[in-house]
Amino acid sequence: MVPSRNFILLAGLMLFLLGYVSYWAYQTYYLAPRNELGDEIAKLSGEIQTGRQNLETMTQLCEQNKGLYYRSLPRKSNYAQSLYTYWLYELLQYSGLEGSNVRTSSPARPLMGLDYRFTIQCTGSLSQLSYFLFEFYYAPFLHRITSLTLRPIDGNPEKLSFDLTVNALALYPHKQEDLYPMTEQLPTWLGPYQRLATNDLTTYQTIASRNLMQTAKGGIDRADYTFLTGIIQNGDITEAWFSVRTDDSVIKVKPGDPIQSGSFTGTIVEILDNTDIVLDRDGSRWLLTTGESLKDAFALPPETAGSHE
Repeated sequence: MVPSRNFILLAGLMLFLLGYVSYWAYQTYYLAPRNELGDEIAKLSGEIQTGRQNLETMTQLCEQNKGLYYRSLPRKSNYAQSLYTYWLYELLQYSGLEGSNVRTSSPARPLMGLDYRFTIQCTGSLSQLSYFLFEFYYAPFLHRITSLTLRPIDGNPEKLSFDLTVNALALYPHKQEDLYPMTEQLPTWLGPYQRLATNDLTTYQTIASRNLMQTAKGGIDRADYTFLTGIIQNGDITEAWFSVRTDDSVIKVKPGDPIQSGSFTGTIVEILDNTDIVLDRDGSRWLLTTGESLKDAFALPPETAGSHE
């Protein structure tokens, strides 16, 4: 029996539809997911390669900056805060500062670790503060003083109130089993850290000799009213006499003697004649003439100053 024409057309249409559906299914359910999977594999391979490069870079940085990791605070937040707070209290007491109060807050989280912030309130003298600063920067920790406010205390010109803000850093270690910060103690065994150019306490003690509160108080600087009134020959010794008009006192000094009045601190280097003297102030030479106050001293050029030595 010969198939009818309609049957042949229907069979052809069915074969066409079967082929189309098969191609669509192949594209949709096989080829497209396979391509997506290949793209995802390529993307992940790139990320893995980038991660390996970053890890290698971090490893190199950790090795290069191993000293910084050793000086980091412990990574565990509760240990870092409590141990460093205790260390601050010990340092404040050791420096002779009184009424100490240390507060801390939740650490910030920068890229490389934890940034702790401590606020300190205490009272004391500039000499005690300078000793605190010396010991603070002599310590090995990754810390710094970000702000320092001084306020005079009424009725006691030698005593000040201090407000300090301190930031200390705990770095994320690269290898927890190798790096010191994972231990639960501060890295005091490392010894002093050469953070500043000098470890000489006397350099810090110059802070105590400065009249830091003069400008803040808006008062009178005694140096402005300390006048060179005369040069007197006392036997074999020539003296320079200064009159302090704030209290009518007289300062008598000879070459080699220090002179301190208000914000001015220096040393008498030479008495040139009956009218002029040369002073040393912070390593430079200053010329002062009779009738002038210490604030009127004139800085000599280096070549001129050298001729008087």
